[in-house]
Amino acid sequence: MKPEEQKVLGILATIFGAIALLGSWIPFINYLSFFIAIVAFILGIIGLIVNLKKRKTMAIIGTSLAIASVVLFFTTQILYADVYKEFVREFNRSYKEASASMEREEESDLTDDSTYSIPEEEEDTFSWTQEQFDALIEGDLDNKGKGGTNYKDIIRKHGLPDSEFDSIIEGYDTKKITYIGIDDKIKTVTLTFVKQDNGQLLLVHKIAVGLGENQQQRDSGTRV
Repeated sequence: MKPEEQKVLGILATIFGAIALLGSWIPFINYLSFFIAIVAFILGIIGLIVNLKKRKTMAIIGTSLAIASVVLFFTTQILYADVYKEFVREFNRSYKEASASMEREEESDLTDDSTYSIPEEEEDTFSWTQEQFDALIEGDLDNKGKGGTNYKDIIRKHGLPDSEFDSIIEGYDTKKITYIGIDDKIKTVTLTFVKQDNGQLLLVHKIAVGLGENQQQRDSGTRV
């Protein structure tokens, strides 16, 4: 007969392992469950070592629950990532279809009569590169963006944005647009324009996430 097991570590490992297993499939909560599972695994391993020549029932149960929780955590992370990407794609597609007609009406208010075409809508048409972002010119905010890149030059090259927001800031009529791309990581380009007296929109601020080696690129100018 093997000596009785020292159950304290095994019981703790089992309790923590059970808690981790229950929460490992719930979004956001599963991050906390993952760390609890690590604690349970460590306690279980120590329990196995302490009871090397004794019974190890509770230590084995606690360690097994911890391993199962970790496996379930990574499995759900993969599943939730696929669901999130699909949701963003569907949201972007629906938003573009709903806002396309409104955007064309607004473009007609610009005083420059030159015609230009907008690229056809495609799934995940994010086309920005670091070089294209760096080439954008921010105008003088105090002079309503004079010298800045024109709004319609951007949509001619990159298509309609995934979101836009009009507002009045410090007495200026502004428009903020955002392009979103989803691949192996999320990429965004956010641009802010100021409306001129003649109706044109000129760039005064730019910010990008995920384009280059640095995760976030931004200009040092005044933020709007």
